[in-house]
Amino acid sequence: MNEIEKMIDQALKTEPSFQLRKDFKDRVVSMIRRKEKASQRRLYFWMSLGTLVIFGFGYAAISYFMPSLFQSLRGASDGVSQLVPLAVLIGVILTVIQFLDKRLVKDKMMI
Repeated sequence: MNEIEKMIDQALKTEPSFQLRKDFKDRVVSMIRRKEKASQRRLYFWMSLGTLVIFGFGYAAISYFMPSLFQSLRGASDGVSQLVPLAVLIGVILTVIQFLDKRLVKDKMMI
């Protein structure tokens, strides 16, 4: 084992026989950021879809198990039409918060 460690130390002390391009670091960083942006877009898509599915499932479950709730809301002041924009607004706010967190906090820490 000692012989292997000496060989590794010797290999690490010698200069490599090839040189990397001057912009190698910049290309690697830009590729990482591009992949992260694509990953972030997928996250936004799945978050939006998940939010819509959750609200849709909730609406379907309530309308199936408690149809009188929506009928009373509809008769009172069309409450269902007030719930849908509120649900969309909450989803948009969550997506904006996620975007701002990514943009303002995480990008600054990735230098």
